[in-house]
Amino acid sequence: MKKALVIGLISLITSCCSKIYPSKDDFLTIPKTQYSGNELRIDGFFYRTWENGTKYSDITFLYNNGVLFQGNGAGDLSQLMEYARETLLHHNQLIEKKAFWGLFLVEGNKIMFERWKATQLGYLVYREEGVIINDTTFVMTEVSRINQGIKTETKPIEWTYYFCEFSAKPDSTNTVIGNY
Repeated sequence: MKKALVIGLISLITSCCSKIYPSKDDFLTIPKTQYSGNELRIDGFFYRTWENGTKYSDITFLYNNGVLFQGNGAGDLSQLMEYARETLLHHNQLIEKKAFWGLFLVEGNKIMFERWKATQLGYLVYREEGVIINDTTFVMTEVSRINQGIKTETKPIEWTYYFCEFSAKPDSTNTVIGNY
């Protein structure tokens, strides 16, 4: 009985706090910038490897309007391609979710992503920064949280993204990025 009372009290407090401190979405800080360079190919998607290069994840489409779309499918390369074909391209409800969208910026051999992640506190913005190796490979070396325009919680990473040619892409025009 005491356990149920404690759990109920905790639920009541967290419920009240969400009304007192409503969630507020963070905002992207990098400008929406037209990408017309040749540093990276954008006629497909980029993906990351894990488990010693045997598994793949994080399908990331880059668009010439500076928008990025990232789906989180995982598996071997054929499963990732299937996820891109069947799930991302044919489910409009996914396309309008803020957590899939962001912006990217290329300056010389540097690349930067900013995108939203859904939490109970609202949509938080995370930034990945890295180096372009060639037009089909880049390595993200740092991830940080962007809290109301201020870079915080910086962590070193080593996430390598590889290119996969893929002609069909989700449309980059959407209500999520439309205001940027």
